[in-house]
Amino acid sequence: MTDVCEICGLKVSRGDLNSHVQTIVDKAASGEGAWLLTLNTEMLARGVRDPDYWSLIKKADIITADGMPLVWASGFKFPGAGITERTTGVDIVDAMFRLENVPRFAVIGGVSPLVTIQQYGARATDACGFIFDGKVDLSETQLESLCSELGRHGARVVYIALGVPKQDRLAVELRRRMPHLVLLGIGGTFEILGPQGSRAPRWMQKSGLEWLYRLSREPGRLWRRYLVNYPRGIWFLVKDVATGR
Repeated sequence: MTDVCEICGLKVSRGDLNSHVQTIVDKAASGEGAWLLTLNTEMLARGVRDPDYWSLIKKADIITADGMPLVWASGFKFPGAGITERTTGVDIVDAMFRLENVPRFAVIGGVSPLVTIQQYGARATDACGFIFDGKVDLSETQLESLCSELGRHGARVVYIALGVPKQDRLAVELRRRMPHLVLLGIGGTFEILGPQGSRAPRWMQKSGLEWLYRLSREPGRLWRRYLVNYPRGIWFLVKDVATGR
C-alpha cells in the first residue's frame, strides 16, 4: 500500500493515479482484495453530520483524494509531503479499461455501463463478466445472490456505481463476504465516460473547477451538492489544516 497522510482523521494515500491502478491490479491478482474509496468534499460534509457514515468510510482499505481541495489541504498540512495528485473514480476506471490485460470485473449500478465499456474495445468488453442493473436494496437475499453471481463469473474487481452512501454500504458488505475482491465505489463514472458524457477541460480539473463545469451542465440535479454540501466539506478541511489535527 502507498504512503498515507492523515486528513480530517482519515488516512489518505499520497500516491498518484498510476500507483493506485497498479495496486488494484496487484491486489486483484493476488486475491488479497481491498475496498478503495475515492474521497471528495461531499463525503467529508456527510461525515460531519452523520457519525455512522463517518465510521463506515473509515473501514476503507485505501482512500484516494478525489478533488483538488484535499490535495491542497494536504500540501498546507504536510509541506513538501502532501498528496501528489488527485485520483478520481473516473480516472481509475478509464485507466483500468485501457490496460493491456484488463482484470476480470463486474459492475453494479450505473447508467448503461455496457455502452461505456464497449467504447474501450474488446479487451475491456471481454473482461466484463457480470453487470447488475437492478435496484440494490442491500437485503440479505440480494447480497447472497450478488455474491453468488460475482463468484460464478470470476470477478476480481467490482465497480459499484450507486452513489453515496449506498455504494459504500454495499462495499462493506461485499468486503466482509468476499475478501478477495477489489471493490471501488465510482458514482456517476459511467455517465461521464459514456457517449453522452464529458469531462471538464484539463485546466479546470487542475484548478479545482471541475465542479463548476458539471454544475453548468446539470444545475437542477447538482446545485445542492456543490452549493450546499461541498462548502461544508471545505470548511471541515480548513479547520483540520488550521488545527493541525
